[in-house]
Amino acid sequence: MAAANAPITMKEVLTLPSIGISPQFITFTNVTMESDKYICVRETAPQNSVVIVDMNMPNQPLRRPITADSALMNPNSRILALKAQLPGTTQDHLQIFNIEMKTKMKSYQMPEQIVFWKWITPKMLGLVTQSSCYHWSIEGDSEPVKMFERTANLASNQIINYRCDPSEKWLVLIGIAPGSPERQQLVKGNMQLFSVEQQRSQALEAHAAAFAQFKVPGNENPSTLISFATKTFNAGQITSKLHVIELGAQPGKPSFSKKQADLFFPPDFADDFPVAMQISHKYNLIYVITKLGLLFVYDLETAAAVYRNRISPDPIFLTSEASTVGGFYAINRRGQVLLATVNEATIVPFVSGQLNNLELAVNLAKRGNLPGAENLVVQRFQELFAQTKYKEAAELAAESPQGILRTPDTVAKFQSVPVQAGQTPPLLQYFGTLLTRGKLNAFESLELSRLVVNQNKKNLLENWLAEDKLECSEELGDLVKVGYTPDYLFLLQTILRTDPQGAVNFALMMSQMEGGCPVDYNTITDLFLQRNLIREATAFLLDVLKPNLPEHAFLQTKVLEINLVTFPNVADAILANGMFSHYDRPRIAQLCEKAGLYIRALQHYSELPDIKRVIVNTHAIEPQYIEAAAKTGQIKEVERVTRESNFYDAEKTKNFLMEAKLPDARPLINVCDRFGFVGDLTHYLYTNNMLRYIEGYVQKVNPGNAPLVVGQLLDDECPEDFIKGLILSVRSLLPVEPLVDECEKRNRLRLLTQFLEHLVSAAVKAFMTADLPHELIELLEKIVLQNSAFSGNFNLQNLLILTAIKADPSRVMDYINRLDNFDGPAVGEVAVEAQLYEEAYAIFKKFNLNVQAVNVLLDNIRSIDRAVEFAFRVEEDAVWSQVAKAQLREGLVSDAIESFIRADDATQFHEVIRAAEEADVYHDLVKYLLMVRQKAKEPKVDSELIFAYAKIDRLSEIEEFILMPNVANLQLVGDRLFDDALYEAAKIIFAFISNWAKLACTLVKLKQFQGAVDAARKANSAKTWKEVCFACVDAEEFRLAQMCGLNIIVQVDDLEEVSEYYQNRGYFNELISLMESGLGLERAHMGIFTELGVLYARYRYEKLMEHIKLFSTRLNIPKLIRACDEQQHWKELTYLYIQYDEFDNAAATVMNHSPEAWDHMQFKDIVVKVANVELYYKAVHFYLQEHPDLINDMLNVLALRVDHTRVVDIMRKAGHLLLVKPYMVAVQSNNVSAVNEALNQIYVEEEDYDRLRESIDLHDNFDQIGLAQKIEKHELLEMRRVAAYIYKKAGRWKQSIALSKKDNLYKDAMETASQSGDRELAEELLVYFIEKGKKECFASCLFVCYDLVRPDVALELAWMNNMIDFAFPYLLQFIREYTGKVDELVKDKLEAQKEVKAKEQEEKDVIAQQNMYAQLLPLALPAPPMPGMGGPGMPGGFVPPQMGGMGMPPMSQFGMPPMGNY
Repeated sequence: MAAANAPITMKEVLTLPSIGISPQFITFTNVTMESDKYICVRETAPQNSVVIVDMNMPNQPLRRPITADSALMNPNSRILALKAQLPGTTQDHLQIFNIEMKTKMKSYQMPEQIVFWKWITPKMLGLVTQSSCYHWSIEGDSEPVKMFERTANLASNQIINYRCDPSEKWLVLIGIAPGSPERQQLVKGNMQLFSVEQQRSQALEAHAAAFAQFKVPGNENPSTLISFATKTFNAGQITSKLHVIELGAQPGKPSFSKKQADLFFPPDFADDFPVAMQISHKYNLIYVITKLGLLFVYDLETAAAVYRNRISPDPIFLTSEASTVGGFYAINRRGQVLLATVNEATIVPFVSGQLNNLELAVNLAKRGNLPGAENLVVQRFQELFAQTKYKEAAELAAESPQGILRTPDTVAKFQSVPVQAGQTPPLLQYFGTLLTRGKLNAFESLELSRLVVNQNKKNLLENWLAEDKLECSEELGDLVKVGYTPDYLFLLQTILRTDPQGAVNFALMMSQMEGGCPVDYNTITDLFLQRNLIREATAFLLDVLKPNLPEHAFLQTKVLEINLVTFPNVADAILANGMFSHYDRPRIAQLCEKAGLYIRALQHYSELPDIKRVIVNTHAIEPQYIEAAAKTGQIKEVERVTRESNFYDAEKTKNFLMEAKLPDARPLINVCDRFGFVGDLTHYLYTNNMLRYIEGYVQKVNPGNAPLVVGQLLDDECPEDFIKGLILSVRSLLPVEPLVDECEKRNRLRLLTQFLEHLVSAAVKAFMTADLPHELIELLEKIVLQNSAFSGNFNLQNLLILTAIKADPSRVMDYINRLDNFDGPAVGEVAVEAQLYEEAYAIFKKFNLNVQAVNVLLDNIRSIDRAVEFAFRVEEDAVWSQVAKAQLREGLVSDAIESFIRADDATQFHEVIRAAEEADVYHDLVKYLLMVRQKAKEPKVDSELIFAYAKIDRLSEIEEFILMPNVANLQLVGDRLFDDALYEAAKIIFAFISNWAKLACTLVKLKQFQGAVDAARKANSAKTWKEVCFACVDAEEFRLAQMCGLNIIVQVDDLEEVSEYYQNRGYFNELISLMESGLGLERAHMGIFTELGVLYARYRYEKLMEHIKLFSTRLNIPKLIRACDEQQHWKELTYLYIQYDEFDNAAATVMNHSPEAWDHMQFKDIVVKVANVELYYKAVHFYLQEHPDLINDMLNVLALRVDHTRVVDIMRKAGHLLLVKPYMVAVQSNNVSAVNEALNQIYVEEEDYDRLRESIDLHDNFDQIGLAQKIEKHELLEMRRVAAYIYKKAGRWKQSIALSKKDNLYKDAMETASQSGDRELAEELLVYFIEKGKKECFASCLFVCYDLVRPDVALELAWMNNMIDFAFPYLLQFIREYTGKVDELVKDKLEAQKEVKAKEQEEKDVIAQQNMYAQLLPLALPAPPMPGMGGPGMPGGFVPPQMGGMGMPPMSQFGMPPMGNY
């Protein structure tokens, strides 16, 4: 879903790293957000600090150096709560600060450690310890109050949230813990719900919860709801639910029915879980936010799912309600602060369209006053009205979104309903519903008032007006004013109950009524005071008592009394303003003293004892107060006391403030200015480089002391530039004589030169500022006009005329004519500004400022005729230029062109060209442009001249012009001519500049096709060829079109466009002819061959196969395949599939369309190359059904590819197993069980025991026992013999021997016994032969089973049965074998003895050789040292080579021992 159409809009408001928050502090324990106003971040590096982010100014965070374990900003105000653990204890120290007032409000030392805390209301902190929950109010001095103990299900849980409902009667605590052993990664959520009234808790499983208020229809009191989300793991199943239930149902009132819904987690989010829940009270929507960033949105009333989406790729750990917009804030681990809001334009259409939940869409629209459900609401209203459900219709109209049904039409509809006897009129039902919902609009108010007035129930009007239920209008006033006197006192009392501020406004309105206020001021005040509305009463009295009348003395006293008792600071401000003078001063003095306003009390007491008493209190307070305030940084308070109080020692205070060196010098300025320490002040400020305070003092505080300041600065040797600037900044406020005295004392009068000059200038300005212009004019006339010495003074003449312009315009023209030495240009401009246009014109003309003069005529007097006349008189180019511009502005294009030509002015040619084209005066434009060409070589001019020639059809001039030197942009001109359909002129231009492409297009427009083809050939552009070709096709000039087309189709990208153009117009044969001609082109490409094949497939099928076979290597086979498939040319399609190596599709095509496409040899080639093995078996079915005689041939081809078992199964199910016997014989070498069993079955049925025995011998992968059992009772002996053979191969020796003995096959029995290796079987067979008297068989069996028969058994049987002669050969063989074995053993023993003797001799030889070396050793050689030990004379532990043998190392071939590794 596109983000723009989503019902929920996500926006990144802020990223915490962008304002300097380190990512390591973006965690649940460091970041808090209690409301949509503030974010609070606790940092521990590089230093401990708390960062407060105001969401109204998120890019200006406030960072304060504070050490704390946790910090919370109040939801509404700038109040900060801090928590820190006391070192060495488990106790927490809690503090609450007012940041604006910079004061600590409360603090408390908690005996238990707090594991979680939160502002549950703006006035209350919720504190959660390991065992209990407490509430701590920020008002008063109260300590935390224990609310309840935590339940067992929250033991060892991490607490993540704590909330209370708006009435503070229900509390909920949320914690999370590790998951169950079966699924530990799924975090478990636990919840404790506590009722304050019942003092009872309930433990539930939940990860997130929130409270809401909801009005159930029929219940005027809102119900308290709790919504909570769970995700549990039970019996291997994960269950995710959202529950909405009512808490504390109201007896006898309609209640909220419990709702629940599923939370659908995607598979990738199986272990995700809810971490937060917010409820939009504006839209009644539930937002469930999960750790991994999923957002679920549900309707509060119905628990219907509205939306689900992932809003963050990073885990979300903190959310907060955004109450003003009905959304929420979320913070993720990356530090993004996201704002989720309802998309008011799309949510209702989304719910009605995407979710198809029309009822919810209407409810959302009504609830949030949202667009998108207008049609649904109107339709529902009409249905209710048609069903005569007027009450329901009235309720729907009253709640209609954006008031779409609150119209005169709706009122008229209710008025039109006939009134039934004994029933309330529908119109009154409608108005009654509206009154319960809120305020009526102007039309509704007027209609309802008419009903009430007609029934003479004006008291209802009073009530509704007092409750602000009606919208006032002139029509409503006219309706009710006749003979109606409202009860103002009753109205005021009514308004007071619901809207105190509205009552103030109503009272003020009454006070301004004609004829006086209808209710006494004192009565109004008492009404406010009865409800303890002190501020409202004060606001009313301050407004009505502004005139400060003597008769209001009582009320003045009253307003001061009530505020001195309750809000002394307000009373202090009222007294400071001095707005009252008739109140009871002694009474107010007493109250001021009680309130601690001693200064105000002194101002009001007149009796000496009272004054002394207050003074004593004042003196006791002020000095210490000043010092304390200064030391604690309360500079504003120090400044106030030093400014207002007279009860402190000035000298001591001055010295203290100088020693304190406060950053703000205003307190010191107050003291020094009030008590005459100006010199000390100036010296202190200058030496401490506080120059801006010096400037502020002389400019704003006391300019009269500036001379003293200047004198002190001169004594301190201050730079002159600063002193001069200081003097000039004060100017006229500065006392001149004291300043001169101070400078004269120090011989520095030179400093005042610039200042004195300013005084003179200021005097003149003061004379003029005194608004005595006429007196000034008379004085100046005497000076300037009466031949005085100042008659020619330039400044005085200027002053005289300018003063006359300002004060007496009638004299200005006379002064202009009589005076000559004044600033003409400047005075003329002033005259223009004063709208003395004729005088200005006279001034400019007098000073020969002709351009300015004509501008006055044109711009101010607005007379073009006079301007033209003036231009003829002066004949200046500049004047004509101004006239021409004015004429051009007025649309007099021809006159303007003539004036420009007279002015010889070519500068405005752009404007002239544009105006001439708009006015279509190209003849005049040609004249102007010819003049301009003489002065400037501009491409625009030459280009426009050609265009103008074309517009007046002077083509010969165009040809002459372009042959002459010019700077026209001929290409642009040609394009413009072409766009304006001036094709003949365009043809001249394009031919001249050799733009063959545009020339071809132009000739096409002129229907000159042969010329267009020639031009296109020169242009050799695909675009040009196409334009000419298509034009020729439309004109049915197919020969020329083919000439063009051959140049187009060689371009692969353009071929299809040409083909479509021909086909769309039905010229198939011409298109085929074009393509066939294109085959022989040198640049012919695959696209041409392919397109021709497609055309053959569509329009000339008989040529298709030949074309495919001839050009198969030059075809785009996939494209042609699609064409053949569309046109159902199966044979050609098969051939194309084969050429494209798509053998699967080729095989499928052959089998699906065999009448046309099948060829046995071709199919065999295809089927062996397919990739989909299922096609093999589909081919088997195909041949079995359509070509059974060729199935073996086909199977032989597939023998190496098919699953033989599956093939046999197919044939067996079809009942045609014998049909594929040749195939099975051919593949039996693979020893496949199914093939073997099938063939064996066939051989048995055919009684072909030779082939059966051969099959059994060569291929053993079959059910041998089953086959043997099947044929052991066969009527043929050979078949039974085969059964015995099978038993023998299977190792069932007894069964095989028994079967052989049964059929007297003694040889087979003896061979079987011998192969069995079972001595018992062999000896049993000997006994059997003896019993049967088969002496020869007995002798044969002894030799066949020679290895198995024991000699003693054989001899015993022979001796006992008189068969020694038949056993004697066996006995001879046995004795020979036994003696041979003994001989071998003797031989082995002798060889072993020889080896032992040889080894002993070798050892003796080695010992003898060693003894020989020992005899050669010197007698005095020391024994070799131990490895690693240093001998004498060998420092460093040198180790000589170890000796070999008896101590002598073996010698090398050179007589030296080999070197050792030292």
